[in-house]
Amino acid sequence: MKTVNIRGLDISQFSLGTVQLGVNYGLANTVGVPSQEKAFELLDAARRVGVNCLDTANAYGTSEQVVGDWHKATGGGMNIVSKFKVRDPADPVGQFKAQLQLSQERLGKVAGYLFHDDKDLRAYGDALREEFLRAKEDGKTSFVGASVYTADDVEFMLEHHPWLEAVQLPMSVLDTRIAERGLLEELRKRNIIVFVRSVFLQGMLCMDKAPEQHSFMQPSLDAIAEVARAGGLTMPQLAVAYIRDLPGVTSLVLGCEKAEQVVDNANLINTRPLTAAEMDAIAEIGRKAPIERTMEVIRGVKWDPKTGKAK
Repeated sequence: MKTVNIRGLDISQFSLGTVQLGVNYGLANTVGVPSQEKAFELLDAARRVGVNCLDTANAYGTSEQVVGDWHKATGGGMNIVSKFKVRDPADPVGQFKAQLQLSQERLGKVAGYLFHDDKDLRAYGDALREEFLRAKEDGKTSFVGASVYTADDVEFMLEHHPWLEAVQLPMSVLDTRIAERGLLEELRKRNIIVFVRSVFLQGMLCMDKAPEQHSFMQPSLDAIAEVARAGGLTMPQLAVAYIRDLPGVTSLVLGCEKAEQVVDNANLINTRPLTAAEMDAIAEIGRKAPIERTMEVIRGVKWDPKTGKAK
């Protein structure tokens, strides 16, 4: 598998997302949290196909423990990215130290350590800057960064926390907001590691029909499907190839429920490059997709199907 060399690390273009190993996650998840045996089979498959980067977090249930047990049992060698989440605003520094220590006990050295979300970055970025940088100086991690959600979050990170070296963000063929604002180019100029999650829009782009609560996305899904069909590609192939080839993207964080899906996703990474016309068509569809409403539904906002407005 092709890797991207950035900040002294070779990172595979496919990073395995492991949230599914610790909690039920995703619109298309049908198997729940796998047993340790199945989880190990999944991680073994990732190593075999050339994946060298795993994404986890302290907040992902038992994911860190499962990943760490497998990593130690198989001799290591993976770049593991984990995340820190503030649970008690009275003591963010103490929590940072405790969670990093716990992550190290479970995983060994983590290649990357990130703020888990934009809220923590905005509230505690200044207070935790020295702790993050000290962790890097002490060799506990190779790079530090943040997991964010929106284009505004990326702009905030670049403006207020230029010391961060990596970002994890959502993008897909139907969520092109960050790319449209030119932020990928700015991240590329600053040599920031860019991990992209939600490439399949939590599984929606792998479904024949949008879930009922996301039925308003069907016209956009149909338009993307037509671009794929015209190019002789499947929807997943189109979804992966589009994000993979955006300048500035380092690696796609793809979650899997079974070992077979790891192999399938690795094959998707080898999809042919898209043509300029295909890239332009996708960007145009993405600009018109009601992605903000989709994200609100995913976050739990209730919508009235008759009025098309939030209840």
